[in-house]
Amino acid sequence: MDELTETRTQAWHRFSRARWQAVLHEATARIAGRDTRLLPFDAIRSELRWQNPLYQGVREIPVTAIVGSVGRYREFNRSFLPLSDNLRERWMQVDTLATTAGWPPIEVYQVGNVYFVRDGNHRVSVARHLQIPSIEAHVWEYPEEIEINPNSDLDQIFIQLGKRTFMEKTGLDVLIPDHTICFTTPGRYTELLVQIQELRQTLADIDGEEMPYPEAVVAWYEMVYLPTVQIIHDANLLADFPGRTEADLFVWLSKYRSGLVDEFANYENLADLAELLAERYREGGLSRLTRQMRRLLGGGELPPLGE
Repeated sequence: MDELTETRTQAWHRFSRARWQAVLHEATARIAGRDTRLLPFDAIRSELRWQNPLYQGVREIPVTAIVGSVGRYREFNRSFLPLSDNLRERWMQVDTLATTAGWPPIEVYQVGNVYFVRDGNHRVSVARHLQIPSIEAHVWEYPEEIEINPNSDLDQIFIQLGKRTFMEKTGLDVLIPDHTICFTTPGRYTELLVQIQELRQTLADIDGEEMPYPEAVVAWYEMVYLPTVQIIHDANLLADFPGRTEADLFVWLSKYRSGLVDEFANYENLADLAELLAERYREGGLSRLTRQMRRLLGGGELPPLGE
């Protein structure tokens, strides 16, 4: 057997091991409820403050900090293990180059402290499998202040980006440093921005003049958000929703209040609704409350707080 044939045979065996590891990773992840998907760069890019990256030249970057891809995020998992046998031939070619001619630098986008592959997904996959700690890369950096954990899933990143945008627009971290707003699912901060604007418009109609936005933010927090979450907390309404927060349930009540009002008749605001829920089922227990919510909102299932 000549040297090239031996090298390709070794590459074939390495790909086979990588595919088997991918199957095991996916199976154990499903059992544990872990998200092993490679992060899609385009989805994250749409949420970034800056849309034009700055070229930083060729750098040596840690392979384990590469968490996503521009276009091939469905072909590899977060550990860059191949998810299809169709990748075998290209993967073997790249593996063979690793031990013969070497690789040219890959191309990546940097966001915070992590990287997304623009070109070179197979090289990253082989490098991870060979336990190569770093790899040369052309780096285009997006000047974002956020820090992304290499193990973060897409929802966690979107929550972080949503929080950053919300705090920049409202200044709530400065106006009320000890606020209690914290979400476990993405997209919720947008609902809060809508509520603030609605309250601002309502107060403008009443007073005949527009309220400064920072004052509207404080008024919303003190008049709408805080009374509602205080009742949610005092009545222990989250007992049937482990892992969720008062802010999660606040937005859930906001979203489904039209379905709840038919049963609970008139109420002035979300705080009144939360109080009605608490009073109605204080004696019956939270499990009864949960069953009633499921009935009210259609069928036998309660819309998840993340929906």
